[in-house]
Parts: sequence; structure tokens; C-alpha cells
Amino acid sequence: MISAKKKAVFRFLLLQLMLTFFVSLGIFYIVNGLYGYSFLLGGLTSILPNVYMAWRVFGHKRILPAKEVVKSFYRGEAGKLVLTVLLLSLVFILVKPLAAGSFFAGFSLAILSHWLSPAVIR
Repeated sequence: MISAKKKAVFRFLLLQLMLTFFVSLGIFYIVNGLYGYSFLLGGLTSILPNVYMAWRVFGHKRILPAKEVVKSFYRGEAGKLVLTVLLLSLVFILVKPLAAGSFFAGFSLAILSHWLSPAVIR
């Protein structure tokens, strides 16, 4: 059961990556390269912390006691928060030029794509 959930979670993360990549590719070709890579960076800023969280929770080879599972959730969520702040800071400090509206659209799409998760994770 846990193995099936693990596969479904990582399949959903792959779906998020593909959705973000293909939408940003469309924006890149239809609108402008600046908006395309800004959208992609926004999506990745949201998705990469989710990958970390999934790895912390489901990355174990063995079955953990309930206390350890709870610890891994707390560590994963704390790490996800720190990683999100770090990635947001790095993008706004290091990436010039950046289309902020497109960046936050990508960030928002990645967050809102969690509504698709019940269809993917069964």
C-alpha cells in the first residue's frame, strides 16, 4: 500500500514538472523567451520543495514506526519551507531580467496543480 502511494506521489510530481515545462515552452514560443523562462523558474520554485518533501516522507527503504513517520513529515515540511524561501530569494537576487508576473503565474500554477492530485493519486 505504501509503495503504491509512493509511486503515485512521484508520478504526480513528474506530472507537475511536465505541465510546468510544456506551458513554459508554449509561453516561450508564443509570447517571449523572458516570460517563458520566468514562468519555468516560478514553477520550479514551487515544485522542487515538493520533491524534497516527498523524498523526506517516502524516501525510506523500510517501514518506519509511526513516531519516525511523524518526524519525517515535520522535517520535510520545515525543509520545504526553508527551500521555498531560499529559492525565491535566489531567483529574485540572481535572475535579471525577470518577468515577475510570469514568475508568479508559474509558481501559482504549480501550487494550484495540487487540485489534480486526487485524479492521479488513488
